[in-house]
Amino acid sequence: MGSDLFSIGHSALSTSKKSMATTSHNIANANNENYSRQRVTTESGTPISEGDYVVGSGVNIRSIKRTHDALAEKKLNSSISNHEFNKERTDQLTQVEEIFNEINSEGMNKILNRFFNAFRELANQPENEVVRTMVRDNADLVVKDFHRINESITRVKEGIDTKLSRSIEDINQSAEKIAYLNKEIIRLENAGGETGDLRDQRDEATRLLSEYFSVNTYEDEKGQYVVNIANTGSLVAGGAVNRLKAGKVMGSEGKGRDSEGKVDIYFEAQTNLSISDNLKKGKLSALIKTRNEDVEFLRGELDELAHGLAKATNAVHRRGFANKDLPTDQNGNPINDGSAGKVTGINFFKEPLGKDRAAEYIQLSDDIKEDLNNISTALAPNAPGDNRIAIAISKLQHEKVLGKGDTTLEEGYLKAVGKIGLTTAKSKIDTEQTAGILAQAKSIKQRISGVSLDEETANLVKYQHSYDASARVIKAADEMFDSVLGMMR
Repeated sequence: MGSDLFSIGHSALSTSKKSMATTSHNIANANNENYSRQRVTTESGTPISEGDYVVGSGVNIRSIKRTHDALAEKKLNSSISNHEFNKERTDQLTQVEEIFNEINSEGMNKILNRFFNAFRELANQPENEVVRTMVRDNADLVVKDFHRINESITRVKEGIDTKLSRSIEDINQSAEKIAYLNKEIIRLENAGGETGDLRDQRDEATRLLSEYFSVNTYEDEKGQYVVNIANTGSLVAGGAVNRLKAGKVMGSEGKGRDSEGKVDIYFEAQTNLSISDNLKKGKLSALIKTRNEDVEFLRGELDELAHGLAKATNAVHRRGFANKDLPTDQNGNPINDGSAGKVTGINFFKEPLGKDRAAEYIQLSDDIKEDLNNISTALAPNAPGDNRIAIAISKLQHEKVLGKGDTTLEEGYLKAVGKIGLTTAKSKIDTEQTAGILAQAKSIKQRISGVSLDEETANLVKYQHSYDASARVIKAADEMFDSVLGMMR
């Protein structure tokens, strides 16, 4: 009987000790938001037959399980993907929007206005060299601002490229960690070990992946944990990882595009298959969408604006005559004998200038840079007071010279700036909304899996009392055993 009491007391003592250790572990991780509280599940020992009676044999620990809800975890991952998409998109679009800031800086629209106003002033004073200098200087400011915006857009794209490369590194590291944890969990569970903490670490790594794209997770028929990129394919399957890579899109001739081209995401094992368009939500999708769509749209609009301005201005300016005296014949008709140099057909901006990368290559023509008198104001030679060319160029500001002849320069610029402004504003609103949804998802998970210090403290007291009582059982059994030995002496 004493032996039975010893066994029962020992099982109760061990169970209480393990329960206290688990409760202490919960308390230690009370502020760890990635931790799921653990619970000890017990069961009575196998009953023992003693004659006509069946008596209990104590208590055993059946399992130590973490409190976890797979549905709440998936909801949290989805909320993270949605919020990170909007947050990253807002951050990148805000950088782009600042390039075109028309309120706190001298934006392109103001500089273009001053350029056309300078020609209006020149129309009033065609012979004034100071005004001619003002025209050239304002035109040079237009050129420099085109270059500034173009370079700023390039820097934004380079920044996105750098962030994409770093993101891919983080993704691959998280995927490798999940694969390692998968193998460790299987190994420990096969050996009867506890894996609650490892599963928490795996969930944390999966949440990190969900910051970059939408993920689907499940256990296959072999019990292997699989992480899928939504609508794409497996990133992790058990202990195997399908690593990602970022690179340039390959053209139809098999040549990589330049740094201004499109960036693609693909699996290292499938270099010819892009998955960029399949990525949904998360930072990667936001970066790719901003770089390959929004920024490219602005680049195209800026190039069209530079091309349209140069072409329209040159078309009018070539019809005029430079501010130079030409010799005349006996009837008073001007003779261009070459002594005065180039007097008509002069380009204001350098040509040829194609629409592609026009904002990068636009420049004043060498004729305008070298001689102010080459700025044409007159439609006829030897006509100092003629201002018809200057007036015609100033009117280009309000003429439809872009697209298919249906958009003015100002309308084209404001349309591009307005679109990026509206997109940014919408993204900010979406970010605020998804932040609220994410906070709610975190709160739900915390209610399910989080640690309550009050509850754990009460459990600690309960298990401590149980431990003390179990020790008393062993002590009583020991005293009974000593009494029996004393009777035998």
